[in-house]
Amino acid sequence: MYTPTRSKYNSPVGGDRFIPTRSLMDMDFARSAFSNWTPAKKPKEEEHFNPTPKDEYRRKIEEHFNVDSEGKPRRMLVFRTSSACKRKLSFIDELQVESPTTPTKPVNPVRHVTTHSDLILDAPNLRDSDCLKLMDWGRENILAIALGLSVYLYSIDSRKTELLLESDNYDDYPSSLAWSHDGRTLAVGFSTSRIEVWDAARVQLVGVVEAYGGRVGSLCWNGHILSSGGSDGLIINHDVRSNGRMVSRLRAHSGELCGLRWSEDNVRLASGANDCLVNVWDQRCMQQCSKYLYQFRDHTAPVRALAWCPFKSHTLATGGGPSDGSIKIWNTSNGNCVTTADTGSQVCALEWNKHKKEILSAHGSGENLITLRSYPSLRKIVDLRGHKARVLHFSQSPDGSTVASASADETIRFWKVFGLPPCPSKGGDESIFSLKRMHIR
Repeated sequence: MYTPTRSKYNSPVGGDRFIPTRSLMDMDFARSAFSNWTPAKKPKEEEHFNPTPKDEYRRKIEEHFNVDSEGKPRRMLVFRTSSACKRKLSFIDELQVESPTTPTKPVNPVRHVTTHSDLILDAPNLRDSDCLKLMDWGRENILAIALGLSVYLYSIDSRKTELLLESDNYDDYPSSLAWSHDGRTLAVGFSTSRIEVWDAARVQLVGVVEAYGGRVGSLCWNGHILSSGGSDGLIINHDVRSNGRMVSRLRAHSGELCGLRWSEDNVRLASGANDCLVNVWDQRCMQQCSKYLYQFRDHTAPVRALAWCPFKSHTLATGGGPSDGSIKIWNTSNGNCVTTADTGSQVCALEWNKHKKEILSAHGSGENLITLRSYPSLRKIVDLRGHKARVLHFSQSPDGSTVASASADETIRFWKVFGLPPCPSKGGDESIFSLKRMHIR
């Protein structure tokens, strides 16, 4: 039989058709095999067949991926704009619910972090100094602030301001403030080594204490013990029940004290100063021995930012000055530095979130930011902007939801950055400090 060959001039689409040689084929065998072929019979299904969850899951997968919503065979690799490629999310949700092998995880609620201040107050004559503590928020929801020669009390509930005291000597100005634990007594330190104790409810002076340590730039309470830090590097503990009698005197630093804070369990006292050192003292050994428990030398600038962790009483956070710019987390049980982070700017203040594993830092000598960070990684979560000069002081509301910041731009801003305390769960409070998803607005 003649077999034509393809010419190079023929089109590949309309070219000649190739016909094989028939003589090489066994046509009789082919006809016999085709006539004797019968389709294989499907095995009969059992009368009482109960599909397993895996069989049901496999059937839904085959039905979904092989047949579309109209019952037609599904086209694979279709164009994206075609309706045939759109998957129904309801089907996926159905599979997740019905499949016993898919674990269900609870979705954490979204916490909104507000990046703008809720309230702004003018603070004229606020002194710009690294060694003063000029603001404190008491348990009675009253904010005390020292401006120039005066001390004012601002009621958060009534939004009213009241003058507590005013000095008539320019060289004798208020240099530190500290509320007692019950929020009824306010201690005011002065630049002339004097401490006044005031009954805030009656606006009445109830006692005067001589600090014997130069300018009193730091104050903090431990029950009836009032601790003061002076410009000569001394820490003096006073018993206010006996007219401020000196209980113990600690030779703490070679420079002026910048920060002083008791731990949440009132067992340990942390001090920071211009000599770039951080000392940790044990309250149980102060009267017998004036030696510090630990001394941290890792900072390379004055340390004024000190904050004890509210859910780990032995954990201390410290922040360094302009040439340092680092935040360090210390374990005061063994004296080790757990975590450190370089912020790139001066750390002026630190404040822990009482409800979640977060810490807030105030900065200067740069963009004057307030930064919310996660703990223990110290990873930045969000920056709070608004102050035009460095942020000097932090103070937290009694419920732990709001933080007040005082800046050298002579303003006080209120930030609802920590949120309201969570409702107690039925399973206990183990999930209070769990990290949650956040929405920045």
